[in-house]
Amino acid sequence: LQISVPMEGIWSTSVVYKNEGTQRTVAEPFALFCAEDDNGCHLEVYPRPNGDVYLCGIGGSAYTSPEDIKQVSPSEVTPNPKRVVAAHRSFSRMTSLAEDGPTSTQACMRPCLSDGLPMMGLVPATENAFIACGHNCWGILWAPVTGLAMAELIVDGRASVVDLKPFNPGRFGNLQGMRGQRGRQQVGQPVGEQW
Repeated sequence: LQISVPMEGIWSTSVVYKNEGTQRTVAEPFALFCAEDDNGCHLEVYPRPNGDVYLCGIGGSAYTSPEDIKQVSPSEVTPNPKRVVAAHRSFSRMTSLAEDGPTSTQACMRPCLSDGLPMMGLVPATENAFIACGHNCWGILWAPVTGLAMAELIVDGRASVVDLKPFNPGRFGNLQGMRGQRGRQQVGQPVGEQW
């Protein structure tokens, strides 16, 4: 079976700070989601039990077309130094943990469909081929409900846990894709970075 999924890549930078002090998050994990600031960041701050503090939401993510993704080797997906500096400026205003700078910088290519929604359901023109992909940065969070919905669809013929209509692979017609609204452009909501 060969289908062409209109997947784009969103090339994003993230950083990690080491925290070896007494402020470590061990018993009560939490996250902090910040509004967009004058550095173009809308930081998401995730303290880890080992003392690290992971930051994403650094802004400046680059959209990569399906054609360009095929030309990019994983080793070429590197952090944007300007966004690392911007994140450090933003985080430095929040905490003294940023004094020594990030201990690690990294980048990823997030999978996203052109309308910003995942694709979940029966592959068009098939009887028993299913697909669930394109969850962008929410893939890990949405994995349990995606798995349950897809299991229901496969076993029962429909998903009851979530309405899959918005995620139907058939919304792309011949799966060539269409441009939609996402992130800041979606329903006029100020959601920050294109997600």
